[in-house]
Amino acid sequence: MSRKTVGIRALLEELPERIREVEHTGQPLVMTKHGQAVAPLVPTPSLPVQTPRIVALTSLKGGVGKTTLTMHLAAAIALEQDQVVVLDADEEVSAFRWQQHAQADGIELPFRVIPAERNTLMRQARDLAKAGHTVIIDTPPNNREILKSAATVADVVLVPVLPTGMDVDRLATTLELLTDLGAALEDFSYAIVLNRFDARKAMAHEANDALNAHPRLSTVVKSLSAYEKVFGQCPTELAQFTEIWNEIKEAFGEEA
Repeated sequence: MSRKTVGIRALLEELPERIREVEHTGQPLVMTKHGQAVAPLVPTPSLPVQTPRIVALTSLKGGVGKTTLTMHLAAAIALEQDQVVVLDADEEVSAFRWQQHAQADGIELPFRVIPAERNTLMRQARDLAKAGHTVIIDTPPNNREILKSAATVADVVLVPVLPTGMDVDRLATTLELLTDLGAALEDFSYAIVLNRFDARKAMAHEANDALNAHPRLSTVVKSLSAYEKVFGQCPTELAQFTEIWNEIKEAFGEEA
């Protein structure tokens, strides 16, 4: 295969254009000086894109909105994918009951909710992912065993927190556990999601600023009444959750 050549002087003048040409065509370019080959300019090999298949929503603190976030995120992902499954690992099976209420009213959710097999949660999630599903795991509060299982099998862990001083303070216990897991697992990823953000409240802004010291998503979930009234229905206010999904995909090298 012949290689295209270009002189060093011309290369200096046209460098950005030549780099784009090499990356676009995949063909190397040989730099020359006085007609003699000096060095090749070769395309950078593309890194494989790893699509996140399992997302876990976890927090040792209750009442932070894990189930609501889970269902909205699943609906947002279902806008671009056909096979989305919510694994409900909470003892109260709130996500599963959400689906049951919807079905009773003749509403079909764009994703499935199935109860998690608590003793085999990791295998259940992995088997679904291998079958081509995107899996969202909803976890219970105050259950370290389930949190560890869900976080271990997940490609990314999301930690919801409310914008109050108490919630940010209580976050430390969950982050300590996740940091410990990260020390033992390769490619372990977690991020905080600020939930129920009300821009009118100074405390919300203080909490938002305090979270910048930790791994977090830039997208915040606003405090909207639509999120509170949607139990048993198909989530429709999905713009912020599409942004969350895009952030996750971009972190994995996938174009949003």
